[in-house]
Formats: sequence, C-alpha cells, structure tokens
Amino acid sequence: MSEAKKPNGLWGKLKTALSGKPVEIPVEVKGKGLYSPQKSEPVDLLFVKKFTASGGKFLYCEKESDAYDFISEITKESALHKLYCDDPSLKSILSKAGFRNLVDHVEQADAFCSTCEYLVSFNGGIMITARQTKGKKLGELPETFITFARTSQIVPNLRAALTGIRTKYQSEIPSQITTIKGPIEGSEPDEADNKLCKKEIYLLLLEDQV
Repeated sequence: MSEAKKPNGLWGKLKTALSGKPVEIPVEVKGKGLYSPQKSEPVDLLFVKKFTASGGKFLYCEKESDAYDFISEITKESALHKLYCDDPSLKSILSKAGFRNLVDHVEQADAFCSTCEYLVSFNGGIMITARQTKGKKLGELPETFITFARTSQIVPNLRAALTGIRTKYQSEIPSQITTIKGPIEGSEPDEADNKLCKKEIYLLLLEDQV
C-alpha cells in the first residue's frame, strides 16, 4: 500500500524526506528576503519518518475522499470484517467508504477505529487517552488500529502534547494518557507511560481544511 497519496505543498516533499535525502526549507536571511536551505526538518515530516520507522503505516489524505479508498484497501489488506468505532464523524467516513459492518462491542471487532489527541514528532508516537479507548486497556483492544488525525494535531514533543490536553480538557483531564507506535520488535517502552504497544497501526492523516 502506498504511504502517500496526492501530496502537495510541504507534503509534496514527503517521499524525498522518507528516502533520507535532505529537504530544503527556505528561511529568510538577515531580513533581506534572501533564502537558503535549512538543515532541520519540520515537525510533520519528522513525525512521519519516526512513525514509519517503528512499523506504523502512514496514509496521507489531501481530502476526505482519499480516506474512502484507503479504508477499502486497509480492510482488504488486513482481512478486516468487523470494526469497532464510537465516533460519529468517523462512522460517516466508514459508511462513505462502503464499510458498514460495525459492531457494538470492542470484543467482537478485529480492528479498532478512532481519533487521537496528538501526533508526537520526536518519537513518532500517537497520543491517545481513555476518551478514545473508552477506558479499555491496550491489551483489551484488537491488534489492528485505524487512527484518524489532522495535520494540526502534530506537535514537537510530549510536553507540547500534554500541555495541549490540559488546555483542551482543563479540570476534566482524561485518564490513561498513553502513546502508541508501530509493532517493531525490540522497540523500547514509551517514556511517557512506560508502555510498549505492538499493534498494527494505520494512520490516516487528513489535511486541515482552511
């Protein structure tokens, strides 16, 4: 399955970044309007490299309709027949993709479909909480995750993600804040919560609509 589809702008450089070639990002020099290459990678491209390096499967969606094709491919590739999804907006996407076999109990599902809180650039992790898992432990969830996120949810590090959660939820901060990554053998437990996830993770990243 392709790792990127119809990218433009910054995301048009995605294949170059994942190949290990340098990405030139223009920066202003001495306030004179002159531009030169910048060596450091932007947080979004760094996230994609880290996430895919851990075994995660990244799918870029320039528009929502791109997600419909990817859902069809994912369900065929992983032989998924029953999905658990509790998010109304994602249920709409799944329906438009032609997938309607949703189950009411996660124990019946062979894949778990949800949103996330943040995408953490420095380690390629997807931050989720009990609001996504419905209070279930990771071990109680299916081996396949289908996660949806927006480009605006990418943050540089765990501190930024946790700050965002505190700002968003204020006095009702959700429990079970954890970061999941791909299933690479021998990977280290995540330093945020000392948990190791070996799930098969598909991430559909949708471009924010301006």
